[in-house]
Amino acid sequence: MDIRPVVLVADDEPTMREMLARHLRTLTSPKLEVIEAADGEEALRLARKHLPDLVLLDVMMPEMSGWEVCKKIREDVSLAHTGVVMLTGIGEHLNEMTSPLYGADAFIDKPFEFGELDEKVRGALLARAKQRGDIPHATDSNGVIGLAKAVPRKKGSKKKRPAAKRPTKKKVKRTIAAKKSSKKKKTKKAAKKRRKR
Repeated sequence: MDIRPVVLVADDEPTMREMLARHLRTLTSPKLEVIEAADGEEALRLARKHLPDLVLLDVMMPEMSGWEVCKKIREDVSLAHTGVVMLTGIGEHLNEMTSPLYGADAFIDKPFEFGELDEKVRGALLARAKQRGDIPHATDSNGVIGLAKAVPRKKGSKKKRPAAKRPTKKKVKRTIAAKKSSKKKKTKKAAKKRRKR
């Protein structure tokens, strides 16, 4: 029986959501089961219902932003195995700082190439596969994938390690401000040097 990883695509832009879902359905290694959400609230509801292996989240969505959805996924024990890839247009440097803050596994800056998307999807699925191992996909008598169900842990099994500390929002904002400030200083120094010549 073929059990496919489940991927939830959440984007409020219908054409973008449809394009992503259609592309992901064409992948052969691995073949994916794709579900779609039109906003943040629907994404969180479907994530809790289907326990996907991966969620592709647009950052700017109505009702609840992609960052908020990502944070709630990370806070939900039943979704601990779920990988998250953020789709954003806010710039690579800001993404590098913000994605780990909310617990995203990866980000893709819009516009992007499908090759880059495929690489991030496969990477996130692979990284989370070990966690998923304890959570089988349920199937009905016809072999159709249904909701995944958590397998209870045996007493005395491994305890979870404490999560690594993530930078606070305040620290990220300070770091961004410091980078902008140092960039301005460098620009001013360069201008002074040019004037001296």
